[in-house]
Amino acid sequence: MKKTLILAFALSILTIFSGKNLNAQTYEDAGNAFNAALELSKTNMAGAVVKMQDVLKMCTALGTEGDTLKMKVASVLPVWQYNVGNNFIKDKKYDQAIAAYEKSRDMAVTYSDDNIKAKSESILAKLYAVKGNNLVKAQKYDDAIAYFEKALKSDPGYSKAYYANALAYKKKGDDVKMQENMDLAIAAAVKENDTVTAQAAKSAVASSLYINGAAAFKKKSYTETVAKLNSSLAYDTTNKEVYYLLAVSYNNLKKHDEAIAAADAGLKLEEQTNLKMARFYYEIAKAYEGKQDTQNACINYKKAAFGTYVQSANYQMKTVLKCQ
Repeated sequence: MKKTLILAFALSILTIFSGKNLNAQTYEDAGNAFNAALELSKTNMAGAVVKMQDVLKMCTALGTEGDTLKMKVASVLPVWQYNVGNNFIKDKKYDQAIAAYEKSRDMAVTYSDDNIKAKSESILAKLYAVKGNNLVKAQKYDDAIAYFEKALKSDPGYSKAYYANALAYKKKGDDVKMQENMDLAIAAAVKENDTVTAQAAKSAVASSLYINGAAAFKKKSYTETVAKLNSSLAYDTTNKEVYYLLAVSYNNLKKHDEAIAAADAGLKLEEQTNLKMARFYYEIAKAYEGKQDTQNACINYKKAAFGTYVQSANYQMKTVLKCQ
């Protein structure tokens, strides 16, 4: 019984003593802890952030008395956390840098530091994009897309992230999403005056649409061919093969004026030799023949009578049209 009373008394004394220690954290204690964190920041920024967060708790416990110091803490915490990220970048520890900048962004939001928030989001966008590109190389396209989306959430005007995202969708075989993101890349690049990314995005879409159009052409799906190739021309007007396939497709669809226009455009881009130009003149001649314009058909079949087109052109002139 006596031992129990002694133990109870000892516990009560310990509780009182502990309570006094907790209550003994004064403004001076908080200030000393603040200064200690400042000193630590010279050699260990990550550790200093942890210590400064402890100071924040002390200030909160002090109530209104700690408000002034609490404001000072709030002014340095986001900056220090941002510097933690910078240190990871210097050491090429990019995953740790991402985590650090995410914290600095969140702290900046909490403590209304718009400057650090903007800087954190800017560098996070680039780091997320790098991570996404590495995942594309590893053929983890869904994971890559998730990182590109995070990059674009951090920086909605980041043209290179839209471009990379489009390529990831292309790898997945999703041409609709690819084109959608390339269009966004072009719009963002124009705003940034980034002509390189804008041109790369235009070329990528044009090439994809041309390939799809050529595939439709092989299947003799001429209406689909025309739709795909005309869409391609909205991004790039310098591919002579597009105009040639359009000319052939339009002739098969009996749209002869369109065939002539497409062939004329292709001729301007083609190497100016009889052999190279023959295929375009042949389609122009066929179009005029379809229009029942024998004179112009004969003129153009004569121009087409070179290389592999000699036999066909001569047959049309001598046997079918009986050109003079």
